[in-house]
Amino acid sequence: MPQTQTMSLHDKLRLGVEAIELEKQGRLEEAEKIRKQIPMPPYLAKFAKEHLGPDFLIKYGWNLTEAEAEYGAGWLNR
Repeated sequence: MPQTQTMSLHDKLRLGVEAIELEKQGRLEEAEKIRKQIPMPPYLAKFAKEHLGPDFLIKYGWNLTEAEAEYGAGWLNR
């Protein structure tokens, strides 16, 4: 189920620090999974959609909740 609230800066930073710690331990796949929980900024999601295509964003499992909140439901397919 899609998340409707934006993630707080505190939670984004916490996840970022957790990902860095996992990387230091050599747990790169786990770090990447944690990092993808952090919402991609809307401007970056829009750029990626325009230049890499919506399939890129879908395939790699980026968190697009903030882009959806800013651009509206279904923005990725328009």
